[in-house]
Amino acid sequence: MISVKTIIDRLDRHQPELDDRPPSCQAEVALVLGAVPSASDPQIIFIQRSVCADDPWSGQMAFPGGRREESDLHAGDAARRETLEEIGLELGQHEWVGRLGDLRGRHGSQSQDMLISCFVFAIERAPALTPNYEVSQVVSVPLSGLLDPSLQTRIRYEQADGQWFPGISLGQEDERVIWGLTYRFLWQLFSLLGHTLPTE
Repeated sequence: MISVKTIIDRLDRHQPELDDRPPSCQAEVALVLGAVPSASDPQIIFIQRSVCADDPWSGQMAFPGGRREESDLHAGDAARRETLEEIGLELGQHEWVGRLGDLRGRHGSQSQDMLISCFVFAIERAPALTPNYEVSQVVSVPLSGLLDPSLQTRIRYEQADGQWFPGISLGQEDERVIWGLTYRFLWQLFSLLGHTLPTE
């Protein structure tokens, strides 16, 4: 099993690959570990985006987050602000435990060339979460579930010429799948911990 302490130790020694090329726009997401440091199977908090015709990621699983605004003066500010807005979880500076490498958007028209940064936070316990209109549900998934080979799957994305991409099902009877950008960040995290997820 992987403890939060192990994750923090690995992140503390990790040098993330940051992208300094000027992007068309920037966004940040929060990967929130929800467990006490001694827990052997911590959970990661995901959101399911609300169904919206104008949202290219409508209904998909994601980390809380969104675009940087002028008021976001420091790295991680947007991730914290958006997490508070989307699920009512306030993340303090002391809960920030690391950062993963930056990624670029690939296929969606609104994410093409977008630079996305992922900040990792660890909380001892989550208060009652209050999703806003952008979020239909908050889902906590244990690391053991994310690494369960029986839940690994592939998803076809028509907007990318019908290409197939790897993903993780939330359960045998659950149609929701973690894939795309969120999956790519999970791949980074688990690679750091010595676990290999299928690649695209």
